[in-house]
Amino acid sequence: MKQPHTPKRKPAQNQAQKQTQTRHILTGADNALPTQHIWHEGSGYSIYAAEQPRSSWHEHSHDCVQVTIGLEPAHVQATWSGNARPGGQRELTGNIVSIIPAGEPHSTLWQRRATLIHLYLTNDLLAETASRLHHPKPVKLRPIYLARDLFLEELGRTLFRECHGQHPCSLIADATVTLLTAHLLRTYTTDAAPTDAPPTGGLGPTRERRIREHIEQFLDQDLSIHALARIVAMNPQYFAHAFRLTTGFTPHRYVSHRRISRAQQLLTETTLSLSDIAYQCGFKSQGQFTTLFRQLTGTTPGKFRST
Repeated sequence: MKQPHTPKRKPAQNQAQKQTQTRHILTGADNALPTQHIWHEGSGYSIYAAEQPRSSWHEHSHDCVQVTIGLEPAHVQATWSGNARPGGQRELTGNIVSIIPAGEPHSTLWQRRATLIHLYLTNDLLAETASRLHHPKPVKLRPIYLARDLFLEELGRTLFRECHGQHPCSLIADATVTLLTAHLLRTYTTDAAPTDAPPTGGLGPTRERRIREHIEQFLDQDLSIHALARIVAMNPQYFAHAFRLTTGFTPHRYVSHRRISRAQQLLTETTLSLSDIAYQCGFKSQGQFTTLFRQLTGTTPGKFRST
């Protein structure tokens, strides 16, 4: 008697396999992701946020737009081999932004630890945002590697603060990504004027690297404009102007951000008292530390440590 045919079931994918397939950040990764990273899936986008150690991604491409925002103290090498344009390579220290269209082969080496935000934007999200902006179609972004964009950097900081130790609030993440996508369409489409030319009249690579390294090493000491200008043998007024051209920040604001960043690290990784952290980060008092910490992060050091 002929047995009835029973169709074979396809093996079900386990949860880990499904997760791996959705995480674009794993494509091309040569190193394991840091344990404390955040991965958030939104409507038409994904976010990866981490204090990224030295790591690399070999040549790869995506079927979506990748936006990379690297904050202090990033030191990055990027290589690309565009399908319809010459390949190239670039290296930059400091805050960086890369905008990589779908299908663009590229590789990246992060030479040192950095605050890293990766955003993956679908074509549907770009098209929807373009329609709301009444932007001409089709939407086509220019590839940008290791440029500086102060607006994108601030949006990256906003997302990183929102992701710190937890998954972001969807309302805030959606709004921030929408604003970021609108900025991309207004600034980096093929019909927009190029904006990634390096600034002129700045510190220059050697002086910039020397100043950044000095600040990181001596956050607990005098980092006034006059003290920093002496490090690179420059007139204080000209130094302040050149520093802002190079970094997009005044020296005072840059130092403030670095001190708060170091304080966040100490709050997370040590059991030092708030007063000890304040003095190690160069603040004259715990009160001054708390005031600036709240201004830049939206919370107090104590609440930050307890989350």
